[in-house]
Amino acid sequence: MTKKLMFVMTFLLIAVMMLASCAPQATEAPAAVATEAPAETEAAATAAPTEAAATEAVAPVDASIEDVVVSMVPAKDGSPFDINGKTVCYLIPSLANPFLNGISKSVTEKFEADGVTVKVYGADEGGLNQQYDQIENCISMKVDFMYLMAAGEVDQLLPAIEEVKAAGIMVMGVPPAKLAPFDAIMHTSQFEDGQKVAKMACDFIEAVYPDAADGSVETAIVGAASSGVGMFERDRGYSTITDICPKVNLVAHLDITGDSIPVGQGAAENILTANPNVKVFLGQSAAHAQGIANAIKALPNVDPSQYGVFAGDMDPSMIPVVTSCEDPYKGFVAIGGTSLDVATYEQVKKMLQGVEYPNIINDQLDPISCDFSTLAAK
Repeated sequence: MTKKLMFVMTFLLIAVMMLASCAPQATEAPAAVATEAPAETEAAATAAPTEAAATEAVAPVDASIEDVVVSMVPAKDGSPFDINGKTVCYLIPSLANPFLNGISKSVTEKFEADGVTVKVYGADEGGLNQQYDQIENCISMKVDFMYLMAAGEVDQLLPAIEEVKAAGIMVMGVPPAKLAPFDAIMHTSQFEDGQKVAKMACDFIEAVYPDAADGSVETAIVGAASSGVGMFERDRGYSTITDICPKVNLVAHLDITGDSIPVGQGAAENILTANPNVKVFLGQSAAHAQGIANAIKALPNVDPSQYGVFAGDMDPSMIPVVTSCEDPYKGFVAIGGTSLDVATYEQVKKMLQGVEYPNIINDQLDPISCDFSTLAAK
C-alpha cells in the first residue's frame, strides 16, 4: 500500500513538473508575436514616405507636352534685310563647357563676316539669377536678337523673356520643350540622347568584355539630374543601360553640379577611390567626360583600351581623340550632328534677315565613337 502511494505521488510530481516546464513556453509565444508585429508595421510606415519622396522628385517629361511639329514662319515684307551692324546676345549656361563654348565661338566667327556682333555670356556659377541679369543687360543694350540656353529650368526666366519680346527683340530658345513665348526653338530629345549613350556604352562592353559574367562590369553614371528637366531626361536615358546590358553592375550614380572638366575629373577620382574596378563611365556632358578620362589616365599602369567614357554631347575638337580608340574617352552623341554651329548660324541669320524660317528645329542625334572591334578583348 505504501509502495502504491509512493508510486502515485511520484507520478503526480512528475506530471506537475512537466506541466510547469511547458507553461512558460505557452505564455511566451503570444508575447513574441506581439513584439514582432509592431516592428514590421513601423518599418513599413518608415519605408512608405521614402518611396513617395522618390516618386515626387522629378517626373519624366511627357512627350505630349513637347512641341515638335514644325511650321514655317513666313517672310516679312521687304526681306531679306541687311544685317550688317546688328548685335546678338548669346547666353549659355557655362563658358567652361567646351561643347557650348566651341559652338558659340564658331557662330561668332561666322557672323563676323556678315558684320554682326555676337556677345557671348556664360552663367557659370551664377546660374539662372545671373542669366536673368544678363537678359536685362541685353535689353538695355538694345540688341537685335537673343539666343538663350537656360542654365536650369527655363520657366523661371519666362518673365524676363516676355520683357525681351516686349522690347521688340527676337529670341530663340535652346532647347525648351515648348515653343511659346520664343520666336523659335531648337529642340533636343534628351531621353533619346541618353539612350544612345547607354547603347554605345553597352556595345563597348560587349566588344571588350565578351566573356564577362552578368553583373560583373562595374559602371558609373556621372549625371546632373537635378539641374533641370532636360538633364533629368538625359540621365533617365543613361539609366536604361541596366535594362539593355546584363553585364553591367552599376556601382555609382552621381548627381553633380557644375559643368566643367575639373568637376568631371573630381567626380571620377571619388568614384575610382571607392570603386577602383569601374571600367565604364557615362558622363552628363563633354566637359565631364574629358575630366573623367583625365582621372583614368592618371591611374598607375593604366590600359586605356579597357576603359570606356561616354557623353551626351560633344566638343568637336575631341572627335579625333574619341575615334582614335587610344583614349578612355570613346564615344559621344553629336547633338545636331557635327554641324550644329552651322545650323545655329543659319537659323539666326534667317530670323535676322526676316526671311522664311522654321519655328522648330528638331536636333538630329548622331552617336560618334571609336571602332570597338579594334580593341583587344580581355
